[in-house]
Amino acid sequence: MNPLYGKIRIVHLPSHEEPFVILDKPRGLPSAPLFEGDISALTFAIGKFPEISKVKGRKEIEYGLVHRIDTETKGLLLICTEQSFYDKVMSEQTNGRFFKTYKAQCDSFASGEGFPILDGNLEDVVNCINKSTNESSYSVIVRSRFRPFSLKNSQVRPVNESAGKAALKKAGQKEYETQIKLKKSRDGIFARCRIKEGYRHQVRCHLAWLGFPIKGDPLYNSSNKKGQEFKFDAIGLEFLGYSFNIDNL
Repeated sequence: MNPLYGKIRIVHLPSHEEPFVILDKPRGLPSAPLFEGDISALTFAIGKFPEISKVKGRKEIEYGLVHRIDTETKGLLLICTEQSFYDKVMSEQTNGRFFKTYKAQCDSFASGEGFPILDGNLEDVVNCINKSTNESSYSVIVRSRFRPFSLKNSQVRPVNESAGKAALKKAGQKEYETQIKLKKSRDGIFARCRIKEGYRHQVRCHLAWLGFPIKGDPLYNSSNKKGQEFKFDAIGLEFLGYSFNIDNL
């Protein structure tokens, strides 16, 4: 058995009335397999609850897995064990009623290559936080389209109206929103982020765009050192009247 499986915590067990599993996934473990039997949180879950494999998901190999989180990210995954419940959750997601919450500890420096100019109100908030010498908190909403970026498109970049023609041409048409509460204290800068629709690396990219890249982020934090812990957790899920949160702080 892979040693990372021993670090998985089952937050919710499935039942007839509540046919879903919620796992607290450790860092370093993929959410989904690349092939049958590949090491992943979903593979672990199927081993414990074989009924998951009877659910037909968006991808054949992902069965009842509702959403992914990055391999480097610790936190909550939702996996359905019954088809009709899976269909209901996916409908909620399509209609913007499936919410995910993340927390992060951040660095503070200007965003790097490929990021467009911030909208004026966002820049004002960033300046207030950076100039503040006391404990303070600010709430902002960041919206953008996205485009692939870097070698093998391993990263993404936000796209707004100030982006160049080439960036606008490469961007998808859909706009994504991240609700961010930033808190500055003597211990550093912390972010709590809530999204209802997720694009790949959405939260990581939006924080880096603001100038607050996540500590230990190997893709969006240029000051990251090899072996540094990635300070990013998926702490909350809200769907169909259920609410789960594993933040102990």
